[in-house]
Amino acid sequence: MSTDMTTTESNTATGSILVVDDERSMREMLSIMLRKEGHDVVVADCGKAAVEILRRRPVDLLISDIKMPDMSGVDVLRAAKQIDDAIVGIMITAFKSTESAVEALRLGAHDYLDKPFDIDKLKTVVGSAFEQRRLREYNIVGESPQMERMKERIKRVAPTNSTVLITGESGTGKELVARAIHSHSKRAARPFVPLNCGALPETLLESELFGHEKGAFTSADTTKKGLVEAAERGTIFLDEIGEMSLMMQVKLLRFLQERRFRRVGGTVEQDADVRVIAATNQELAKMVETGDFRRDLFYRVNVIKLDVPPLRERKSDILALAQHFVAKFNRQMGKALRGLSTSAERALETYAWPGNVRELENVIERAVALEDTDTVQAESLDLGDIPGQDRRPAPHSLPGASAAAHRPDGPEQLPESGFVLEDHVQGIEREYLAHALQQAGGVKVRAAGLLGMSFRSFRYYLKKYHLG
Repeated sequence: MSTDMTTTESNTATGSILVVDDERSMREMLSIMLRKEGHDVVVADCGKAAVEILRRRPVDLLISDIKMPDMSGVDVLRAAKQIDDAIVGIMITAFKSTESAVEALRLGAHDYLDKPFDIDKLKTVVGSAFEQRRLREYNIVGESPQMERMKERIKRVAPTNSTVLITGESGTGKELVARAIHSHSKRAARPFVPLNCGALPETLLESELFGHEKGAFTSADTTKKGLVEAAERGTIFLDEIGEMSLMMQVKLLRFLQERRFRRVGGTVEQDADVRVIAATNQELAKMVETGDFRRDLFYRVNVIKLDVPPLRERKSDILALAQHFVAKFNRQMGKALRGLSTSAERALETYAWPGNVRELENVIERAVALEDTDTVQAESLDLGDIPGQDRRPAPHSLPGASAAAHRPDGPEQLPESGFVLEDHVQGIEREYLAHALQQAGGVKVRAAGLLGMSFRSFRYYLKKYHLG
């Protein structure tokens, strides 16, 4: 077993690539071709050598033969994903195998090429793989049709200088999309400057955005450059643009029209070469109709619109994102969890995710921190114990036993002999618990979520009513 190290002398390499093949001629051919393209290249002659390299140094892209004497390329990819989930894999083989192809793609391989392959085709696939890697670094993970369309839009929009409006619910990753657009643009080497428009009052927002001169207001002891100047030749990201006051909207409109601004308290106009990306979780078109958002500003920011779908509309991406976050927090916490248990996967897939990707990331971070086995268990997810979220089902979805309690004409008639209220309520509680367990297929975390309870509370009531 041996390893060869070949790296470029250029500082313009677009990324690092590990080539794994037991054929020396193939290793040398790929190494020469990829170095000419400006990549840093590391080569290994077997699977075990490749895994050793991956443990010693980060690699962006793995190109591996499938059939090798000691380990298959699929096994190398599996090991690589455990070390760094963001790594992108390309599998090559002279032996066609549907089973191997399916397994490689299931593990997240970007593509699968048969030998002999066209060099130009490989170059195209490598370029596409690096695009995927860069998107994964911004947590833009998933292969659902919605996310494939989003990735394609990002790549098409990025090279332009057009203003972009990103819409979507809180937690869907609007800033991540903005950063991905910037990183794929011609401005990528210049600053990306974010500003939350809802976090500051009007007077401070103007100063933060355009800067101020000394003495412009009481606490202005010195002249200060604004974020527009800081973002020169780069991108400024205006998050929650719908929170701007109407007066501030006027000033932003003028800036977008003329690409010129004045510092607060200043008299000199300055030019600005910045790209503007805005984001909101509100429906700006409706705000225009109610007079809360200027129509002319709406047209200025809504040049290109990207709508980030909520996680509940792309459920096929949930497990890919969860695995991505497990690997991320493994690295951060120095842990080595192998992934998700079957029960954890079921719980994640059946949960509604009102907080979207941000909530999923927080859930996985907590689970990785608390997990004391080698795999994330459903109990560690604690989906029903997140503050600020209402997990209770709507009244019309409750089981029959309590339907009367939610009728518009009030509760059912009391029996002539009366009853013990506490016993009656406990009977209803027990029925809810049993019904939730049945509806959740026995997954206790999911059942707790259906009842708006923390997992700990749910376990207490299960024990109380002898339900398991």
